[in-house]
Amino acid sequence: MGDSAGGGFTLALAQQIRNDSLDLPRHLVLISPWVDVMGGDPSIQERDNWLTIDVLQKYGTAWAGEMDVSNPIISPLYGDMEGLPPTDLFTGTWEVFYTDVCNTYDKMKNAGVDARLHVAEKMGHVYPLWPGPEGRKAHREIAEIIKECGACGT
Repeated sequence: MGDSAGGGFTLALAQQIRNDSLDLPRHLVLISPWVDVMGGDPSIQERDNWLTIDVLQKYGTAWAGEMDVSNPIISPLYGDMEGLPPTDLFTGTWEVFYTDVCNTYDKMKNAGVDARLHVAEKMGHVYPLWPGPEGRKAHREIAEIIKECGACGT
């Protein structure tokens, strides 16, 4: 599980674990994951009062260093999704990552991953961590995912 950059790291790590033929986690929960360090949807920028695309791209470029920013270890949206564990993705329609998260979900579904997309209307970045009703609803959903995963024993 991870949120924001941690969500991107989580997905990149899962892809690398799969590539290395190691045991995958039972489930992934990605909360507003940063999956493309050069991404972000400019049409949503005016609604996102937390994240700024040009600043994100500056940090993304710094994070990549000498590596290509589209390398899946940096931007896991560009990685292979096949064989990943069941994944729940949470995003708000008012965060600049919204389109990238939806594209990640589509790519996962097309690769046969058991993925579920949780979208909160008019919510911003990492809304499941907010103390409002939408955040509390997402908390309950995440707790249920963890509970079900723990009970499955696989």
